[in-house]
Order: sequence, then C-alpha cells, then structure tokens
Amino acid sequence: MANDVYFFNPTCELAVANGSFSYMPPLLLREFERDCSALPFVFGTRNDFILTEKKPSFEFIRKLSDAGFEMPEFCTLKGLQSVTNSSFDTIIPWGWSPAAHFKLKELKDKCVLPFANSPVFNWTESHTTLYERITSLCFLKKFLDENPFDFFIDQSMTGAKVTSIKEIEGLVDKKHPLVLKAPLSSSGRGIQIIRKQTLNTSNKQWISGILNQQSYLIAEPYLDKVSDLSFQFRITDQGQPEYLGYSVFETNTNGQYKSSLIRPNMETTHFSETNKDTELIINLTASRLGEALKGSIYTQLHRGFLGIDALIYKDHEGLKMQPCIEINSRMNMGILTIQIEKNVDPKTTGKYELFYGKRGEFLQFATNCESQYPLKMKNGKLCAGFLPLVEPDGENQFGAYIFLETVTS
Repeated sequence: MANDVYFFNPTCELAVANGSFSYMPPLLLREFERDCSALPFVFGTRNDFILTEKKPSFEFIRKLSDAGFEMPEFCTLKGLQSVTNSSFDTIIPWGWSPAAHFKLKELKDKCVLPFANSPVFNWTESHTTLYERITSLCFLKKFLDENPFDFFIDQSMTGAKVTSIKEIEGLVDKKHPLVLKAPLSSSGRGIQIIRKQTLNTSNKQWISGILNQQSYLIAEPYLDKVSDLSFQFRITDQGQPEYLGYSVFETNTNGQYKSSLIRPNMETTHFSETNKDTELIINLTASRLGEALKGSIYTQLHRGFLGIDALIYKDHEGLKMQPCIEINSRMNMGILTIQIEKNVDPKTTGKYELFYGKRGEFLQFATNCESQYPLKMKNGKLCAGFLPLVEPDGENQFGAYIFLETVTS
C-alpha cells in the first residue's frame, strides 16, 4: 500500500520568491500554516501521514471519521524522521520551494525510486518559472492564438509585463481600473487594483517595493467579474495532464481567496453572444487547457495537482471567459473542495470556507454553528449542516469548515 506524506505550506510562493532554504514566512502566515496544518487529511488514506505540530484530538479525528473521511496518521516531522526502517512513496507538500526541500530532506531520503526520479525531487532554478505569473501569461497568449473562439478574452485585454512606474502611469492613463500583480504571490495576494487615473503615494510605494524585490509586475485591465473558477488537473508520473473537474470560488474586494462553492450550479448563467450554456463553455475550455498543458513547462517540470484560475466576466458583447488568470503548480483550495465533494450527497450544495479572527473566536463560532446546524448524513454521505475541518480550540486564529444544505426541487 502507498505511504504518502502530506505537508501544508501554502506560503510556498513566498518561499520561492525569497529563494532561501531557511525562509520563514511572516508571523501571521506561520499561524495560518500551524492552525490549518491538518487540512491535507482530506487527500489522505489510512496508510498516509500528515505532518503537523498540532495533532488533532482523538475526539476530533473520530468526528471526521464519522463524517465519512478516511483518516491518515497525524505526526510531527521529528517523529516521522525518527521511525526506523520506514519508506515512503511520495512526499506531497502544498507546494515545492527551496525551503520545503530543505525541511523535508531527511524524509526524501526514505522515498522509493519512482519519486526519487521525478522532476520535483530536487529543486532547480527552472522550477521558479512554474510559479511566476509571466509564465502563465505566456501560456495564455499561446493558448488564445491556438483557440480563437469569440467567447474567450481578446488578446488586447490580456496582461503585460511592466518594469517601471513610468510604464504603469502610461497604462493607467489609458486603461483604468488596472490590476497590478507581483510575479510571485498566491491566493490573490500580491495584487493591487488601481481604480483612479493617477497613482497615489501608497500605489507608488507598493509598486517600488515589488520592483525592487522581483524586478517586474504584470499589469492587466480590470474585468467586470461574474464568477471566479479554477480548472483542476493532476500531472501524472508520466507527465500527462489529467482533468479532475472545476471549482468555483469567492474572493474579497481585493481579490484574495475567501471560499469555494460545493457543487455549484452554473447552468443559470449563459454566454449570451454565443447562445451556449456556461457548462458547455467550461467543459470545452477544460478540454483545450488540458491539450495546451501537454508538452508545456508545467508537464515537464511539475508532478501532482495543478490549478488554472479563470474568470467569467462581462463586456459590451455579453459574457466571456478569461481561461487563464494564473496557473498554480501546487495544491489549492479548489482541488481540496473537489476532494471534499466525494463525501457529499449529490443533491447537496454548500461552501468550504476559511475563518480568521482573534484567538478563541473560531472555537466560539464552531460551537455555535454545530449547535444551530447539526451535521446530517444520507446514505453515508454528508447532506446538511456544519462541520469544522480544523479542530477548534482556544488558541486558533484560523480555521476551515464546510456548511451544507440539501437542494429542494
């Protein structure tokens, strides 16, 4: 049986940008990684291991097991390293970085040959390009050239690489609002929306900081968003893209990730200019993206989960698709939500959501929700109610949970 090791490090892009093997994220993000370190249990089996410094209690593990999840073993890195005569099939961090390779090096030495021979086993400078927005922008431009459908975004509305404040001032004078994105960042962070025709002092300071750290920015026209979605793939050991489905997610006003919908209904929206259902457009886009991934740098250098964020937006012609906002060569909340859906009744919808507050607030929130919305199951699947996916305690600032309701016809 496979023995995989999962490690939750959602700050991997920041670690890649830093480049150091000893990178340590800011305190608040370290708190997020610690509080939610058990989340990859969603992907695991009873033979797998989840690295965490906060092992869930027996009672909480039992609660998740009763909810239909197959529970792996939770252990510390030091504890797993000390196990003699052990071997593992694959190490699966949220995302690879120089820091992740350094942290997990002793476990890597205990992995079997297929993983040791994979392109993710050792970090090279080329791997940095997998995380850069310029790489996904080039992928998008090539994709649009090869797929000239009228429901896709026009080439003139895609992003551009900029290297100076003067360049940005020229763009914002012609196209505003304008979205500026750092080359390396994640989950909607490293983004600034320029809503006015001139840059203010705060804008210029942020731009200068990114240019000093990462040398360039991506500038994109601001689109009138209808829905965020993400196409989920797995790059197999043979370097082939396998389509796993799509997820719909929600962001705050700054574009940062908030939540993902469980079994979203996209059939009520239509691409008016083509008179085709959204679902048909989504399926066609997914198929074409899968073809475009073949032979790309993403299938050459990456293995495991990969998400392509996309956008349905309005323009003067109707609804259109921006098929590749960015490519995440790592795990993401979208694939986690798709994995959760396997435990959810087919007639149930809901939401997977992250929580942030003061210490103890997640415990109070979860206690109230579990009392008000008790978890219900039907034929061994979740069908209604509230379930925390991270154990609530008095120390947590962050949490994660699902809220479900049965669709009535």
